Amino acid sequence: MTKGSSLSSYEQLASQIVNNVSNQRTREIINLRFGLKDGQRQTLEAIGQKYGITRERVRQVEEAAFSDFRKPALANLFEPVFKSISNFFNQEGSLVREERLLTSLTSQENPHPSRGALFFALTLGQPYRRFVESDKFYSFWTNSLIASDKADWLISYLVEELENKQEPVSLNYILSCLKQKKFSLAKKALLSYLDATKQIDQDNFGHFGLNKWPQINPRGVKDKAYIIFKEAGRPLHFREVAQLINQSSLGSSLANFGLPLTKQVRLAARQARPQTVHNELIKDSRFILVGRGTYALGEWGYQPGTVRQILIQILKENGSLTKEEVLNQVLKNRLVKPNTVLINLQNREYFNRDKTGKYTLVK
Repeated sequence: MTKGSSLSSYEQLASQIVNNVSNQRTREIINLRFGLKDGQRQTLEAIGQKYGITRERVRQVEEAAFSDFRKPALANLFEPVFKSISNFFNQEGSLVREERLLTSLTSQENPHPSRGALFFALTLGQPYRRFVESDKFYSFWTNSLIASDKADWLISYLVEELENKQEPVSLNYILSCLKQKKFSLAKKALLSYLDATKQIDQDNFGHFGLNKWPQINPRGVKDKAYIIFKEAGRPLHFREVAQLINQSSLGSSLANFGLPLTKQVRLAARQARPQTVHNELIKDSRFILVGRGTYALGEWGYQPGTVRQILIQILKENGSLTKEEVLNQVLKNRLVKPNTVLINLQNREYFNRDKTGKYTLVK
């Protein structure tokens, strides 16, 4: 069953079943509850206020209606739809995040009546169970309670593994860990479980890490700049960093694996001003000023300090060096003109030049 035919079937079948209800108010309550007319699903509280009844009474009306809907004469009308839904679940490891499930099977953004009709079908189908949003997971659906137990164990295990690792890991690394644990799970199912959890997400390079990590979920200019530097892999001027932040949309990239994107963090939610970027970079020890307005990551081996301080450190570590050796060492750490280095070497308060032409520190 294609998405198009499913979309039509969801709406037509839901309408056909609901129209079998003789009580007008019950029909209206079901239509409102599932957004069958406009795609806007209403809460028990909102519907109760509309009809002057309690939310518990609305729940009872809905429950009674579904008892009738599940009788074979009506429920059997949905068998082709149930087959299509179950096939999708089975391909995804029997557990799918709700938003991705509704989008994948209807190709519609929220709100849309077809999504409400699919929600109706999922509620009607006996194998399907909805788990509400929690601290660990977004709202998700499953057609197997075993799958929900597997997902719960998997995410707990991966969170602990990532806490110990303290850095993002590749999908292959995760699969390797699961293999060592003799935990069998297809790659597509693993991605579906990862999509459903709030605790783990992807960085811009396709690696997985804890959502609370700044390199996974950047929360400010400094975190966004760090991702830009990691992606560029080279020193950048602060103006270029600001420009790249404003142009970028980084975050979870499950779509790279053929899955609809349901998690996304936009780096450019606000325009980053160059001067703000400059001010933030200079205050953060992760970034080293290596040239006029140009920064690099300290983890790349760059040392903090002025050219003179770099010279002192180099000579302290290496003893006497020729002019060429000094230049080579400094230019690994700073994007400056050779003449700037030579001018600093002429400071006799700190540096000596012996008869062989080598430079040492003043004792």
